[in-house]
Parts: sequence; C-alpha cells; structure tokens
Amino acid sequence: MDKPKDEWDDLVPPRWRSIFNNQDWLMHDIYAKSIYGFLCISLVVHTLCFLWRPHWGIAAIQAVPVPTSL
Repeated sequence: MDKPKDEWDDLVPPRWRSIFNNQDWLMHDIYAKSIYGFLCISLVVHTLCFLWRPHWGIAAIQAVPVPTSL
C-alpha cells in the first residue's frame, strides 16, 4: 500500500474508523439507504391506501362478524 494508514479509510468519517474500513462503510451505506428507501416507499403506499379506502380502519375490522363455530 502506498498510502499511510490514516488514508486507507478515507471514505469513513473519523468517528467510525475504528469499526469500519472503506468496504464495510460502503456496504453499510447501501444497507442503510435501502432501509430508508423502503420505509419511505411503504409510508407513501400506506398513506395512499388509506386515502383510497379510509373505511378500512378499526371500525371496519370490528364490524366483521366472527364465526362462532368451524
């Protein structure tokens, strides 16, 4: 390696260099952004579903008759 040890992990913020190297940091970045993206998409989809059919709430679930025998 031509670079000094301090520059091996140049993508990792100094605070996290004790536990991450560049490769680990990039994998963590992909994983974290995937989770945030999934959460944003699911929030939008759930909001749109609620706006489309708002009556599918607790009251609608409680109004469904429960079978007494199988």
